[in-house]
Amino acid sequence: MKAVRWIFIITLLAAFPAHLSASRELLDQVIAVVNDEPITQSELDLLLKPVYDQFRQEYHGEDLIVKLNEARRKLLNQLIEDRLVHQEAVAKGMEVDYPEIDEKMEQFQAQFPNELAMEEVLDAQGMTLKDVRDRLTRQSLIRKLHDREIRAKIVVSPMEIEKYYSENEAKFAEEERIKVRSITLKKNYDAREKGLKDEDAYTRVTELRKKILTGQDFAKLAKESSEDVQAESGGLSDWIRRGAMIPVINDAIFSLDIGQASEIIETPMGYHIFRVEEKETASKQSLEEVRDQIHQELYTKKTEDRFYEWMQELKREAYISIR
Repeated sequence: MKAVRWIFIITLLAAFPAHLSASRELLDQVIAVVNDEPITQSELDLLLKPVYDQFRQEYHGEDLIVKLNEARRKLLNQLIEDRLVHQEAVAKGMEVDYPEIDEKMEQFQAQFPNELAMEEVLDAQGMTLKDVRDRLTRQSLIRKLHDREIRAKIVVSPMEIEKYYSENEAKFAEEERIKVRSITLKKNYDAREKGLKDEDAYTRVTELRKKILTGQDFAKLAKESSEDVQAESGGLSDWIRRGAMIPVINDAIFSLDIGQASEIIETPMGYHIFRVEEKETASKQSLEEVRDQIHQELYTKKTEDRFYEWMQELKREAYISIR
């Protein structure tokens, strides 16, 4: 619960105005100005802290510095873009949905067991409930402007969906695949190195195949005798797609019916017996089956492209100073 609460707080602060506290502003460093609105170091630090905590566990030395500089650049750009969008929303006279803000405030306060716990978290961030409400109001305006300037202007036509499907048919095809159980007996070192037959291993695997053909439990025999990594699971594999194994094994196992055991297959490593447990034939999803999926993919791509173009327009018309 605490983690969720902190994530929510950080999200609220993602583009908080710099005038949270007059005394804090005097002590804070302005690192960027968007038109007439400053972005302070403390705003960026608040966003950067969880990233730093994560990166510190994954990277060290120069790698850590490079990753943090990259994160800092991206987060600062996000703050700048948020400022621009909010300023544009205000300039265009976007109206606030106050009942929506009231509802979100209730959701925010409901995350805490009591008022004291909420105040402790807010105090730690130098915030008040009014600050939270202000941020939710900003988010609401930004979302409304996004809806009007971006989402409302995105159209994905049936022809585009059909074109995408025809150009990406392989993406919607499922290859034939099977699950098998296997028993492997490895050749001795000399036989592997010199490409010879290992008479002892071959004799043992032959006896195992006889037992399988008389109806003895393949999984039990694999667990007791197999010398590969699948032995513990009774020789059971994950799904195997046609062509994933070496040709001599691939050709053999994909020619079997469910429940059928293979002949003894020799490879440079040893001797193998396979039995098919499950089989799925090759298939292809129809256009109707994937129409919604393609629509969402194209819609997302168009939305991202439109947002980028729109944001570039806002930046060209704005005064942005990074210090």
